[in-house]
Amino acid sequence: MDIHNPDVWLTHLLEALPEEKLASKLSDENPQWEYIDGEIVKLGSLNHAQLDVPELQRQGLQLLASESKDFRLVSHLLRTLQHAGNPLLALSVLTQYVAHYWAIAWPQNAANKKRFADQILKRFEPGIAAFAAASMPEQRDALLGELAKLAQCWLACEMSELASATDDLFAQYQRAFRDSSPAVTSSTP
Repeated sequence: MDIHNPDVWLTHLLEALPEEKLASKLSDENPQWEYIDGEIVKLGSLNHAQLDVPELQRQGLQLLASESKDFRLVSHLLRTLQHAGNPLLALSVLTQYVAHYWAIAWPQNAANKKRFADQILKRFEPGIAAFAAASMPEQRDALLGELAKLAQCWLACEMSELASATDDLFAQYQRAFRDSSPAVTSSTP
């Protein structure tokens, strides 16, 4: 599995599951989930060097494709992408998740799901300047497009607070892109 290929992420996310698996919580006894949930705490900590992020991602994508669309799993996978400085893929995955699974996937409790989503959105903020400095114009446009689609998905799910938070993130990225672009000077003949 090529975890560097965005299509692999989206294919695994969008893999069809039976209705009961779509809405199910990952079992705490599932060894893959146990591994992922236990290892993710190392991300960004002093134990980060001991974390095998590609293996965590592979196992997480396998679970998404075969067992559950549990939002906790998606949150952990997004965290690995955000930490690695790949906000564009993280936003693509999040947007597709919200469009396809928000209403049916675990947790069904809207307040819990919103809390996870708030955390995910906040985790985009620390990487804004780095992405702005390193990205090409087409990557910037794609990222802003994903943010706009995500805000629309939140509105369709009647999550106006999350749509507003996404719009705020859009504005922060826009500002960073403007500030990191070379100044355009006009010269008169």
